[in-house]
Amino acid sequence: MLAAAGCGPVQLGQPPTYTPPPPGIDDLYRTDLLMLIDRANAAVEQLRPPASGGAPSDGGGASDAGGGDAPPVLDVRVADALAELSSSLPVQRTALLTGAQLDRESEQAEDPDPHLDPPPPPTHVPSDVAGLVGVLVELRDLCVDAARQVSGSLARPVCAIGAHTTWAALRLRAASGQGEVPAPPPAQSIEPTRPVPSQDPPSIGAESDYHAYIETAQQEEWYAAYVHEVLAASTEGSEREGHLTAMSAHRTRAESLHTIAEEDGAPTVPRQAVYALPGGTPDPGTAAQLPTMLADALLVAHVALVGAAPFERRALSIEAALTEAGVLAGLVGRLDPLPSLAPEGLPDEE
Repeated sequence: MLAAAGCGPVQLGQPPTYTPPPPGIDDLYRTDLLMLIDRANAAVEQLRPPASGGAPSDGGGASDAGGGDAPPVLDVRVADALAELSSSLPVQRTALLTGAQLDRESEQAEDPDPHLDPPPPPTHVPSDVAGLVGVLVELRDLCVDAARQVSGSLARPVCAIGAHTTWAALRLRAASGQGEVPAPPPAQSIEPTRPVPSQDPPSIGAESDYHAYIETAQQEEWYAAYVHEVLAASTEGSEREGHLTAMSAHRTRAESLHTIAEEDGAPTVPRQAVYALPGGTPDPGTAAQLPTMLADALLVAHVALVGAAPFERRALSIEAALTEAGVLAGLVGRLDPLPSLAPEGLPDEE
């Protein structure tokens, strides 16, 4: 009778040995993403001066003029960028954890098990701002690869993290003048980079969600193109050229989304001749805020679409989300750690 259990040799009084299945593509990417977030967080905490270390300077110096053992004095912009990372990275780390991982960490924090070894500290932690910028770029690029291949429920927070990391890396680079932030990969080069284990294939969401989000993305792209056209008409020189370039980019995206929607049987959104503007004809103050409003709405729309789209339809929105985050890097000093998601890491569908 014991042999009929099909579990191999079993000693009386002992349960059969459990062998966990190999990790799937979601878990493989999750492990690597968590490692990079931990490295980035360790670097941030190492670079930030202690709370009692005095106020940051107004200049760009990275060391304390008084010498001795005093902590380094950071430029106020660098200090602000590091503080933003210090608050956002833990939120992003939590969003990547599975429910079981989160429960284990919570239990260990509330009632530490003296027999459980603590996790090893991160390795290869950079000691300067340029190195931290490099880790952020590495994290951004891994988010791009992961968002293309993982399950939809994980692709959305991963894309959100990649967008925020793009914004944070550009802000830190601009504040410090250190490190390099190359442009994110274009959509046509965002392809699967890892083999997908057959025992645990990734999944996608409901078709209805995909159709709803691709419809919204089309609407936002057409609207952004129109608003930039209006802004171009009231500006001159390089500012006008910037709006015309943005108008063309948004129209191209809207047309591409329209084609995809048509091929996939999703709602298609035609371009309208005129769209309503906030307050009718915007005054100079409102006009100055419109690029931020547009980029923020587009970022939210494309991150949501990445989480709902089939794997082969994600590349355009992955690139768009990172591009709009780059636009926001020059416009705003704060960005949600998980754009388009609620703080608890669940989609904000109010």
